Amino acid sequence: MGILLRAQRSWAEWKLRNSTSSNLSSPPIQPYSPNCLHSNSTQSIRWQLPAGGAVKINCDGAKSPRGASAGFVLRSWTGSFIMAGTRYLEQAPILVAEATAVRDGLKSALEAGWRRIEVEGDNQVVMSAIQACITPPWQIATIIEDIRNLSEGCEDISFNHIYREGNMAADWVAKYGCHLRSISLTLFLAPPSRDFLYILADDNLGRSFARGAT
Repeated sequence: MGILLRAQRSWAEWKLRNSTSSNLSSPPIQPYSPNCLHSNSTQSIRWQLPAGGAVKINCDGAKSPRGASAGFVLRSWTGSFIMAGTRYLEQAPILVAEATAVRDGLKSALEAGWRRIEVEGDNQVVMSAIQACITPPWQIATIIEDIRNLSEGCEDISFNHIYREGNMAADWVAKYGCHLRSISLTLFLAPPSRDFLYILADDNLGRSFARGAT
């Protein structure tokens, strides 16, 4: 079984290394709109491809004794890696790190020319604030306003909560930012680590994680 998993990972890794976002065309997709959060009783959690023609941004924040950081991963509807980014935020609260990850990811995607975007994050407060389901906490009110303004440049955009188990790639990038400690946004146009590449490959293979119902 271990040999089969390694073979599947190697195949997924090869596809990721040989995929390029520059060759992507954009087939039409059905428009979608943001929905407020609701409880999810699904026990099998995994990352899922965005709709055809869209890209997906996964966002996360990290907090460690070294400080806080924000991280995001941008992938295409085929699962191809497009870019990742991280920013060190010194001793910022975790909410600020989570919201900054969304803003950095969305801004980077728009600057790269993408206009059909799905955004996922595992912080319910941030996602609910963006969707106007709750009043944004004062620490992130300005960042939330920036995100909403950036959203106006999209043709289609959605913001959705994802459990941490389905957000592992963004979690890795955010934690990596705590080690880099670069206050300026650092962008990666290729996976920065083999460990990170394994996470991307597992996501593309549909690896799922069991989670208790909520």
